[in-house]
Amino acid sequence: MHRTSRAGLGVAVLALLVLVGGLEVHDRPAAASDQSPESAPVLPPADANAVVNAPYLSVGVALIRSQNARFADGEDAGHAALYGNEKLFDAGAVGNGLQFQLAAGVRLPYQLRAHLEFGLARDLDWRGNTNYRASGERQPSEARLDARQLLLAGFHDFPGWEIAPGRRVQPFLGAGFGITDYRLSGYVQRFPEPDDPQGPLRRGPGGEIPFTALPRGSGRNVTWMLTAGMAIPMGGSTHLELSYRYTDAGEIRTDVGDIAIVRYRENGTRREIPVQINETHADHRTHSLLAALRFEF
Repeated sequence: MHRTSRAGLGVAVLALLVLVGGLEVHDRPAAASDQSPESAPVLPPADANAVVNAPYLSVGVALIRSQNARFADGEDAGHAALYGNEKLFDAGAVGNGLQFQLAAGVRLPYQLRAHLEFGLARDLDWRGNTNYRASGERQPSEARLDARQLLLAGFHDFPGWEIAPGRRVQPFLGAGFGITDYRLSGYVQRFPEPDDPQGPLRRGPGGEIPFTALPRGSGRNVTWMLTAGMAIPMGGSTHLELSYRYTDAGEIRTDVGDIAIVRYRENGTRREIPVQINETHADHRTHSLLAALRFEF
């Protein structure tokens, strides 16, 4: 496992404890009552459709948006640093994309739920801009990110409000903890507008733009998420869940390996210079809006 922010892990653990904190209150014995069983009021359940220990399946899709991030030099493995200076980096973000989710879970006592979920996001686009010296204001970069997540999540359902007899909209809060597996590929930095168009970053005879291609990257990171949403009854034991999520998936990295520095000589011929570099890394934190159908059995 790669390193993960201790503060982030603390938030996730705290959120999970909050979800189950109500168990102690529910376990306390009720005080004796002077009322007879016949005169005691009968309270309706918070959700007439809820059955403790009922299993469920959930399938959904999320629109995800990443926070802005910077690729910078990572750990020193004894090779050259790509940027070599804390003031040099590639700033950008992973573009909006879709994540498909499948979950299997169970209802628990005290309005709690727990499920194991799998999420898949493909072909997410990194778009950034580097700030190498003398390389111009516009130095666009691009890459492609694939990510898979496996999370164990817990939820607390609140009573909500009734929209029809026996049917209630239920808000919920949740938190999860697990692993993200990622693949980063096609990482290229281009230099279309250098300060000196006839200098080392000159274009090729056909207008080819000089570029630097970085190594691929892959890895697994400890991941945590927080969520809030509501479940809307659709009929029978089917609910539509609409929720917001914040996810901290650690870092994405390029591997230690050779970069390909592609440049053009004054006579127009192309030259490619391989240089072995240390890893580079950027934070991977996302916000998402999830719509899912939950089928209870």
